[in-house]
Amino acid sequence: MFVRVGLVAFSLVLGTGCRDESPSPTKDPEAAPSASTPASASLASSSASSAALAPAAPTLPSRKVASKPLADESLLGEFSFERAAGDEGMTWLAAEDACVAAGKHLCTATQWQAACEADPAVSAVETWTLTPERDAGFVVRGGASGCGRKTVAPGAQASPFRAGACCTPALAAAGRDIQPAMLRAMAKNVLDLERTLNARRASALAGFFDERVRVFLKEKSRAEAVSVFEHEFGKYEDYAAVHELCDFSAAADNETYTADCRKITRFGGKVGHVLTRYVFVAGSGKLRSITDPAIYRAFAEP
Repeated sequence: MFVRVGLVAFSLVLGTGCRDESPSPTKDPEAAPSASTPASASLASSSASSAALAPAAPTLPSRKVASKPLADESLLGEFSFERAAGDEGMTWLAAEDACVAAGKHLCTATQWQAACEADPAVSAVETWTLTPERDAGFVVRGGASGCGRKTVAPGAQASPFRAGACCTPALAAAGRDIQPAMLRAMAKNVLDLERTLNARRASALAGFFDERVRVFLKEKSRAEAVSVFEHEFGKYEDYAAVHELCDFSAAADNETYTADCRKITRFGGKVGHVLTRYVFVAGSGKLRSITDPAIYRAFAEP
């Protein structure tokens, strides 16, 4: 059984040249911009010069992508996928902001793959995903026939040939010896928490917390835990969290269950990719503990 892990973080802190990770015997490094030309200006100039040559990316109207088991035996929930007109030529941040304004988020790499398998037309356009690469940049999918092409690009690199695609929340859930119906219920609990976090309504979190809850390093009362998030939401108006993958496990006494989640978090103009571990009370689903045992990618400007 594999372990899928992975991002509520108030931890800390990373971007650069686009590299193709499709199977290939060799990779040619990109030429570095001239020392007299800033990299950002070089990227902007390149994008501007090719913009006239790039046709508008074909739109894909909103469609449901059905829940499905993935190759690693996790279960991905149902979600909606859409590529709107005019979403090409954006930086990663601009593409994500456009999705957030529509009440969605950039599709994760997992969601993009599922959408492409449901409709191969998704692969025709190179597309930003929400998923950060471990060292720097963000995963880019598509731009060729088939659903296998993956590249990595710095978030500041806008390309007229690259678009964004927006998805509603869904996560891939895995759990040894946990029945699919229970996995769906556990995943729903995490997604309900995610929606409340992204609404930045600290008072609504009281309904998720047990009477005592560990928040990162300290155990707190329910009211104290709410105050922690109230402070963070007030400080960071751009706070957002998306759980891409969660591995669920039940305690031996069946009194609690744990969700180890890869979570993509944004706040204070920075984006990070962390493992967040939630411990829930079985039955009530109340949250007893939130910790961040690992950071996959430190927080940095996109």
